[in-house]
Amino acid sequence: MSSTIPMEISEEFAADVVLADDITGYRAPEPGAVSEVFLTGATGFLGAFLLRDLVRQGLVVHCLVRGADTSAARARLEENLRTYELLDDIDPDRVQVHTGDITRPLLGMERDVYDAVVGRVGAVYHSAAKVNFLTIYKWLRKSTVEATHGVLRFAQAAGATLHHVSTTGVFEPGADREPRGELDPTGPPENLSLGYTKSKWVAEQLVREAARRGVPVTIHRPGQVWGDSVTGACQPNDFVWRFIKGSLQVGLYPRKFRLAMNMVPVDYVSAVIVAASRHPEGTGGTYHQVSPDTLDSERILRLLRGAGYDLKEVSILKWMKAVAADLTNSMAPLLSILVESEKVEVAEFADELTRDLLKDTGIVCPDIDEKVFGGYIAYFVRAGVLPAPQE
Repeated sequence: MSSTIPMEISEEFAADVVLADDITGYRAPEPGAVSEVFLTGATGFLGAFLLRDLVRQGLVVHCLVRGADTSAARARLEENLRTYELLDDIDPDRVQVHTGDITRPLLGMERDVYDAVVGRVGAVYHSAAKVNFLTIYKWLRKSTVEATHGVLRFAQAAGATLHHVSTTGVFEPGADREPRGELDPTGPPENLSLGYTKSKWVAEQLVREAARRGVPVTIHRPGQVWGDSVTGACQPNDFVWRFIKGSLQVGLYPRKFRLAMNMVPVDYVSAVIVAASRHPEGTGGTYHQVSPDTLDSERILRLLRGAGYDLKEVSILKWMKAVAADLTNSMAPLLSILVESEKVEVAEFADELTRDLLKDTGIVCPDIDEKVFGGYIAYFVRAGVLPAPQE
């Protein structure tokens, strides 16, 4: 008999939080005994860094990649790694590429390939996600919610631990209570502002129900993932970077704008996920990859000026008019989200359980200071995304 999530939610989500009957519990190998793993989302931002760090652990990584054939899929993967300056850090002999699609039966793989891979891997890292802040929930169901059933079935067939990448966005916004810890209640989905965060909340409920049935899982909730604190490699479509680029395009910056987010370097997020997944006591936990501090609009402006950019502060209305007047501005399509974001009280997050698990690893979250931020600017200038600073 199907199990449902024990909470009152609206009809829009009620059917989606029901986990399929055929997903049942099993025993996975100990982390130290795993030598081959399966990774979704390797052509994404976080997924690229997970691939690097998993290979650094001496693991063979089987990557699910969309493509017309294996050669095209591998070329896609390599181009993504090249974009984030990771290609030379990865031993290609430890990377196996399989064409597929997480939204299709058997994850889009041929039956013989599927059976061969599940017979070899002992852990599954699910970082694939369709990140679109403009899309409503129902258009993300297939890629996020339905795909979670397929990934859980794959993990079950492999007898593997599932390491599921969620987001701190599953928490209801608001700064009126204590920082949200790993074990605090999330949602309700009706109070989440984006279709993306709603879909991630539902997917996390499915994974939690699987855990209640005995499926070995870990859940990871990164904050807003920013660039590598060492190389500066960033994703240009990040909301805050589009805000920064849009401001540079018009030469203006909105005065006293409320934009505060928990920005966390991608190399830290990846390091925590991999370390927790390899820890003998890590399975079954929920872990936050967050920064101790939020990054607000005023601090971003100071960092930009420190990097050499000359920006004039104006009212938010004047800034929005300037952005809206240029359809090529990177923030033009996102102005409606920006307006809504200013109304939201940003939540704070705690990560005591995560830091306790990793206390002997030496892994700490780097500060996004002038040096790290300067590395981000340098990367975007190299990539032709941002103009060079005036100084």
